[in-house]
Amino acid sequence: MEYVAKVTLYHNTKGLIEEGTTVEFTKEEVAEYDKDYFKDLFETVGAEEVAEVEPTEEPIEETVEPTEEPIEETVEPTEEKPKAKTKGKKAEETAE
Repeated sequence: MEYVAKVTLYHNTKGLIEEGTTVEFTKEEVAEYDKDYFKDLFETVGAEEVAEVEPTEEPIEETVEPTEEPIEETVEPTEEKPKAKTKGKKAEETAE
């Protein structure tokens, strides 16, 4: 697509692009830019620009039917780890 530069800038592959100059970019080249940043630098030529449409959010109603029988959860006991033995102070022997 063709775009008109809003400012004078340097492009890596196209070189110096002066304000008002028309340049052509592929979709891949445009995708390399942040959308807002690209809009600050370039304006689309003609009425080919398609406005981005944000999807409308419609409320989704969910109906949940209760089950006939209640679900019972069984939890099996976990094995308890034996407590670590604490080391006591060794008795001091006194030499007589």
